[in-house]
Amino acid sequence: MQHRKHIKPPPFPLHSKPSSTTSLKFLLISMASVFFIALLSLLLFFSLSSAAHHRPSPPNFTTPRSKPPSPKSSSASIPPEIHLACKATRYPETCEASLVQSNHLPPNPNPTQIIQSAMWVSTQNLKTALSMVQTILDSSAGNPNRTTAAKNCLESLHYSDYRISSTDDALPRGRIKDARSWMSAALSYQYGCWSGLKYVNDSQQVNETIAFLESLIGLTSNALSMMVSYDVFGNETGSWKPPMTERDGFWEGVGGSGGGAGLGYK
Repeated sequence: MQHRKHIKPPPFPLHSKPSSTTSLKFLLISMASVFFIALLSLLLFFSLSSAAHHRPSPPNFTTPRSKPPSPKSSSASIPPEIHLACKATRYPETCEASLVQSNHLPPNPNPTQIIQSAMWVSTQNLKTALSMVQTILDSSAGNPNRTTAAKNCLESLHYSDYRISSTDDALPRGRIKDARSWMSAALSYQYGCWSGLKYVNDSQQVNETIAFLESLIGLTSNALSMMVSYDVFGNETGSWKPPMTERDGFWEGVGGSGGGAGLGYK
């Protein structure tokens, strides 16, 4: 009986050279992947660019607890001193209405008195904001996030009130640079309070407070804008205009308070 000789199978090629068809498929897949990534990056770039060009709309100055200043007041009923001074703000109609309705201006007010009146309006609204945030805190015992946000907000608003008080002390003394710094800080604290509450906006009460803080920020911004024009142009309210920066080609000098020295365009 003959024994069949066992034939070993040929060894499997560990490093076989890929065929031309396989190489072509790999090349096409790689090119398609690169094209897809490039297309996705391009779409993402245009999406971000489009979002950056859509700036948020100006704050809504509607206040839930009190009748807001009406921006529809006839220009004939606005004293010329107020009309000229409010040209320095981003929201001149709201500025005019808030000053007229405040009844806190003497006849024929000078620029300093107008600015002080705008600060007074901001302070009165700040007191209301403090009360509203305190109400949020009192009703947030079972909500730790809202409790923390309300406490931080109250602290920021108290700091803001202190800075406005410092501004009111510095302005009549001719320390306009100090006054601008304090008022800028007051505005920043108000914005911080507003921003913090937006993360816990889970009730109508918080929503109303956020809306009121938006109006407060606008009023404080108006007072600060008038201070800037007073510092740059002095008592010549006819030259007052909204604040400008280096982006507008405007470079403000470091000297002079209320005299307009060392400023200009480049």
